[in-house]
Amino acid sequence: MKTLKKVEIQPVFVEFVPQIIEENKLYISEEYNSAVHNCLCGCGLLTVTPLGGGANWDLVKHNDGKVSLIGSVGNYNFPCKSHYIITRNIANFC
Repeated sequence: MKTLKKVEIQPVFVEFVPQIIEENKLYISEEYNSAVHNCLCGCGLLTVTPLGGGANWDLVKHNDGKVSLIGSVGNYNFPCKSHYIITRNIANFC
């Protein structure tokens, strides 16, 4: 698989998602099993990834403070149609 673009993200652990979502930040609520970010292509549309495995995504917290989402993010319903995988704080577009 060829990576088309890479974007570095910053994980932010929160209880509740803030009203203002900053670019390239992944807001993670472990209490509510969800992660939220603006689409990493730059279009800015809100992207919600429910956590918990199964039909949802799994969150991996690495010892160095970086995070990965198991399961790709496919924003096929967005005009941008972006698709990426977040691994160790890097979104790799495919």
